[in-house]
Amino acid sequence: MEKRTYCADLGDGTYRNPILHGDYPDPAVLKDGEDYYLVNCYQPMVWHSMDLLHWEPLYELPYSVGGAADICKYGDTYYIYNIDPFRRDEADYKASSVMVLTTQDIKSGHWDGPFYVGPAFNILGGHELIDPGHVADFEGRRWLYMSENVCFPLTQDGLHFAGPGKRVLEDEVFPDDWEIQGVYTEGPRFTLKDGWIYLTIAAGGTMGPPTSHGVFSYRSKHADGPWEPSPYNPIIRTHSRHERWISKGHGTLVEAPDGSWYMMYHAFLNNRFNQGRMMLMEPVEWTQDGWYRIPEWSGADKVLPAPKGGKAVPHGYPTHVQFPSEDLPCQWYYTGRVKERIRAVEDGIVMQGSGTSLHDSDGVLAYNALYENFEVITRVTVGNGAGCGISMYYSPSHAVGFALKDGFTWVFNCGHANLQRHFSGVEYLWDQAYLKLTVRHQVVSLWISPDGEQWTKLPPSFNIAHLSHMAYIPRGEIHGMGMYPALFTYGTGEATFHEFTIRELKLED
Repeated sequence: MEKRTYCADLGDGTYRNPILHGDYPDPAVLKDGEDYYLVNCYQPMVWHSMDLLHWEPLYELPYSVGGAADICKYGDTYYIYNIDPFRRDEADYKASSVMVLTTQDIKSGHWDGPFYVGPAFNILGGHELIDPGHVADFEGRRWLYMSENVCFPLTQDGLHFAGPGKRVLEDEVFPDDWEIQGVYTEGPRFTLKDGWIYLTIAAGGTMGPPTSHGVFSYRSKHADGPWEPSPYNPIIRTHSRHERWISKGHGTLVEAPDGSWYMMYHAFLNNRFNQGRMMLMEPVEWTQDGWYRIPEWSGADKVLPAPKGGKAVPHGYPTHVQFPSEDLPCQWYYTGRVKERIRAVEDGIVMQGSGTSLHDSDGVLAYNALYENFEVITRVTVGNGAGCGISMYYSPSHAVGFALKDGFTWVFNCGHANLQRHFSGVEYLWDQAYLKLTVRHQVVSLWISPDGEQWTKLPPSFNIAHLSHMAYIPRGEIHGMGMYPALFTYGTGEATFHEFTIRELKLED
């Protein structure tokens, strides 16, 4: 069986978080019979599962932009709602646009739209809103909630606002001893069960102190309220900066194949901010008075009972790629103009050089999968005048790595000029070579080999713990908050990449 990237399933009826390792924030999950469909913030794609543990990348969406999207089904039509901060309402230039895609065949990958729903604007507060969440009440009336608990009525086809938005619930009030980024009420998600409409929201801020963010629950008989707060609020939060998973929040309820319930949400792995907000899952129990809560015996860092009754689909991405290959949706990030500089040949992909280093090479080919600690290896053929390398990449100016060029290795660390001197590298004598990059405890080390067996370590190693959005560096070319392993070329020549492998490193490796 083809080895795939990290899967939570332990194979004995239990699982260990995360469900997806990497930057997969703001999960929205639709249960549709035996199938589950997932969309995330930033990533323009749909995932598919049949057991909530194994998720296969199904296809890339024709249109997706920033913010937390929602996926839902009404009648025989599927909808994905999101905002477009770059598309402005002509009548009110201050407001981003709420957009929607529709399809009646979700497995086909064909979606109609995007259709303009209306301006994402809070009339009362005078500023933009994010994170649309769809709900249809028990009478079939449709509504779209946004951040700050602003609720808009929808036309029956779900394609337009049917009236102005109104605020139907006040923000959370946080005690002084709870350190948060800000109130930031967002991420509305809905569950209809036993005559109640349950509203699940996020608050506290997703990128602040470790104890920021949380999940809160409300219920009502009507989609536009009034809303009654859960006595178990907050349903999920981080209590200490020492926890393994921090800034836990942005949850959505989902029913498992066996009728049990779980909550999907996101969190950062402590000391791994540059691996993004990962998707986690915990079991949910319903109380006799009709509320839900996380059981006391549960915990994001514990081995937990897996959902029962489902089927496993191929999970994640292959850990070994032989070029040229038929890649899965969003398996690679093509930044800059790198796609224009690549062509397939019989035994690999040829990448034309551009620029003078990693930092101005006009794009990289980055792999969309991570482990807590890992190594990546690529086999390359280096042409005359080409610099051919491997890196950990967040943005052109915030990247580390090394390259082979004209018989010598050259190392790069966020444009640090001193590293590009001759004494930082070593000589090599082969046109074809293996390059290896390891990440252990946020330290990157670099290696070369003529055969993939005997390895020579380069002198410099780099600490990348500070290279993340938490340092308030400009957002990278890659959507989201992750720092990814990437292939690159620069210079005047060409280089061929023959294969790529990523492997998890255990602490004893």
